[in-house]
Amino acid sequence: MKRKLKLLALLSWYKGLQQEQAKIRVINCKINLEKLLNEKISLINQRKETYNILEKKKLISSEEIKYFLFQSEKNLKFQELLDKKIEIQKKELENLLMTLEKTYKERKTIEILRNKTQQLWFLENLRKFYKEMDDLTIIRKGRKYV
Repeated sequence: MKRKLKLLALLSWYKGLQQEQAKIRVINCKINLEKLLNEKISLINQRKETYNILEKKKLISSEEIKYFLFQSEKNLKFQELLDKKIEIQKKELENLLMTLEKTYKERKTIEILRNKTQQLWFLENLRKFYKEMDDLTIIRKGRKYV
């Protein structure tokens, strides 16, 4: 029984490590997702600034129009790429959260099992102790009457 307790304690510790690693991966994924979202916001702001410049100017040369159109197309393609990356990152975050939840449940299950085993071990030791006390009492009483 003692060996089983040690094994369950080791397994609980291992699952705790897995849970911590999953937490770190989730945090890193959230940070990456936040960076991508901030990049997308800055790209949108840049596009708005470009259109504001175009609206404010009264005279625009053809070179400037070409440049702004090229910049706009480039930003649009980059935004599409960012959207794909964001979707991939969101899916990865969902998977990591599911993994974290799974490791949490496994760890809690193992801890519950360890606690039950520990209680059984304690009760077994208590029964052994009371049995030994009963045996000692019987031996003492037997000596008195002999």
